[in-house]
Amino acid sequence: MADLDDLTLTEQRWRELAPPEATASARALYERVRLWSSGNLPGVDVPYDPRQEHHWHYAALVEDFASHLPEGGSHVLDFGPGDGWPSIPLARRLPAARVIGIDPSPRRVAVSRANAARAGATNAQFVAGDGAALPVRDASIDLAVASHALEECADPEAAMRELARVLRPGGVLRVQSQVWALPAEELETMTLTEGVDCLLFTYARRTQEPARERRYVLALPNEGDAVDAHRDALVASATAPRAWGETQVEEGAAIAILERLAPHAFASSFVELRRWTPAWLADALLEAGFSEARTTAHPGDAARLAGRGVLRAGEAAAVAAFESVTGDLGRRVSREDGTAMVTAIR
Repeated sequence: MADLDDLTLTEQRWRELAPPEATASARALYERVRLWSSGNLPGVDVPYDPRQEHHWHYAALVEDFASHLPEGGSHVLDFGPGDGWPSIPLARRLPAARVIGIDPSPRRVAVSRANAARAGATNAQFVAGDGAALPVRDASIDLAVASHALEECADPEAAMRELARVLRPGGVLRVQSQVWALPAEELETMTLTEGVDCLLFTYARRTQEPARERRYVLALPNEGDAVDAHRDALVASATAPRAWGETQVEEGAAIAILERLAPHAFASSFVELRRWTPAWLADALLEAGFSEARTTAHPGDAARLAGRGVLRAGEAAAVAAFESVTGDLGRRVSREDGTAMVTAIR
């Protein structure tokens, strides 16, 4: 648990009203939501649409991952696929390969399997497994990919050692991780959402230095007085500023909501996660047993900008250029020097 001398007022009040159980991200949140990606992942939930800039981003990233498969390789591991990204579009891009997605959340595995079946990605399979003890044989993987997953591990170094174990000599790990660059030295946010069989209130505290995130999750029944309390809290927070896609906490607002919701809660959890820069990640991968690790540019960012430019010429031009441009940028930019993504060689 966190140092009691380093708690915000909201954290202190949370621990008084709803003492949280320290747990992992998968159990605290990922197991409780129907869709982690809101059901609109390009290449998974919806077909690529060249008229939308972010689809250029996603398509280029899939090409990036695919282009790192060593020649002659056929076994791909997606570490933490969530709802099936990039496993599913990667499996469709590499029809001769076998793609296995391993996620600690059984619910996310079930969603990924359903998404793969709907997409016809018969060469993609999904299993539940701990990132610190992957259910994969030694030196059996040619390419491992991880997109915003390593940073959710309670012990990322153990996960890196496992990835080194399962990759064959010369195998490649390609990582997209969250670049920890907050808009302020400290950021507090909250969200009010609907879970699978409950209502959720999440409070997060992020600090730039040390690079860290603390996440608290309150689970309430989706019936009775809890429904009214949750709805009222959602309405009350609707006009607050946004940060990182969440509601930014204003002084006292989160505590007031917590005091209203805590009496109804049936579960309270707490997760603390370290964050890092790609450069730190590259160094940690070398320590974990990789022979080479370097940071690179991000093809998704370049593809989004390219899509924006092509779209100015019209939708027909965008449709015509989409596949060739995203493919070229995915292959080329991923080899350029930069500080956004990481490539490691076993």
